[in-house]
Amino acid sequence: MKKMLYVSIILVLTLTVALTGCGGKSTEDTGKTDTVTQTDALATDAGAKTDDSAKTVDKASPDKAANTENKVNTDLFGEITLWHHLNKDDKSFENVMVGFNKKYPNVKVKVVKYGSGYEVSNKLQTAVAAGTGAPDVVLIEQSDINKFNGTDSLTDLLPTPFDAGRYRDDFPQNIWEKFHSLNHKKLLAIPVDAPPGVMFYRADILEENGFPSDPEELGTYMEDPDNFINMAQMLKAQGKYIIDYDTEILDLLSDSRFFDKDLKYTHIGDKYVQGLDLSKKVKQLGLASNLSGDAWNKALNNGKIAMMWSASWYMNWLKQDSKDNSGRWRVTRQPMDTYSVGGGSALAIPLQSKNKEAAWAFIEYAVTTIEGQKEFIKFNSIPAFKPALQVPEIADSTEDFLGGQKANALFASLVDKMPPDYPSSLEDPVWKIWSSGIGKAMKTNQDSHAVLKQIADDVEKAVAADKAKLLKEMGE
Repeated sequence: MKKMLYVSIILVLTLTVALTGCGGKSTEDTGKTDTVTQTDALATDAGAKTDDSAKTVDKASPDKAANTENKVNTDLFGEITLWHHLNKDDKSFENVMVGFNKKYPNVKVKVVKYGSGYEVSNKLQTAVAAGTGAPDVVLIEQSDINKFNGTDSLTDLLPTPFDAGRYRDDFPQNIWEKFHSLNHKKLLAIPVDAPPGVMFYRADILEENGFPSDPEELGTYMEDPDNFINMAQMLKAQGKYIIDYDTEILDLLSDSRFFDKDLKYTHIGDKYVQGLDLSKKVKQLGLASNLSGDAWNKALNNGKIAMMWSASWYMNWLKQDSKDNSGRWRVTRQPMDTYSVGGGSALAIPLQSKNKEAAWAFIEYAVTTIEGQKEFIKFNSIPAFKPALQVPEIADSTEDFLGGQKANALFASLVDKMPPDYPSSLEDPVWKIWSSGIGKAMKTNQDSHAVLKQIADDVEKAVAADKAKLLKEMGE
């Protein structure tokens, strides 16, 4: 089983990306680590000749992408190293390199695959501290960017020769800003994908019980929290669940981070009171399955789990985890008109790179061309690069497992709606205060206003010194 709720708050705070209320495998392949793939053969075979396809402009490509996609550049040369953590079955980068080497035949790319995004970020931190050992290009999980955006470890991609600012309008603002430095003056990485949070559900079970089974109709129905709670109560009477854990609704209503771009604490106010009150109700009525591991796996297959909150990428794993129910599942947006960040990653150039121009050429081809993005889409990536959201593989593709639903088109429609996300080093220590305070409130049924106010006070005291330091640095 591979169930991982990329909830908008917990996603960015947990170190291992496995969340409360569910168990199972990690999203990353944890088998082989430090696996090196040399692409010298690709560079030789693809670079020895110019392919006509490299000279053909993709009609879906924006002008700026087309201008960079047609030319074979023999000036750039040398070797660059790429670190990533994609699943062992995901050949996105290997495929991207074929097209890249048609344009840059004299640049060889060495790929080093690690078991998890957390492992990649830790190894990069070690290299930064040692002053040596970093790669030329690194894939960083969005949940780990706060380890680097307050340091001088990544190259600013805005100045010449990169001039990455020209792509600003090709990415949703909420995604683009996430990968800046804390003072918002440097662009440290280019986003690769933008998976939104979504609800997978058993259409047959909902229809049998008189609830909307059409994705759009269900999304509209669940905008009213009373409808969502009512559905949970009726299905729970049959031993079926649409909520995984007690505080899921609070997480649905939570902002992506504890602080905004000015480091003001966000987790207080009416929507948090509503979320905590509804979460208490969920617990009192026993509306959450609170299952994990094998028990959750079994419930998913036998229909006890009728709906789950996850991210767009979970579709791949749902096919495995509930393969006997092909055609019965659908996917829709989150209830209560909420939207969340379902993960995502970005490509960066460490300052230690000795071949930054070649590294940038690789990033630019991989992320800001239709050809490059299509290789990621093959492995069910939802692009952050907006022009790629219009290609047929996204706009027109259907998913048999989801009853022929145009799932990718739904995912693409949610990208612009994901909430702003401003990472900082303050997040990790605050998570402990938040989880402890909310956990206590759930057990003792304390007044939600008072609880949230106390948590906010505790947070401000705990981070005061570090926050003041960061604000000073941001003002420079």
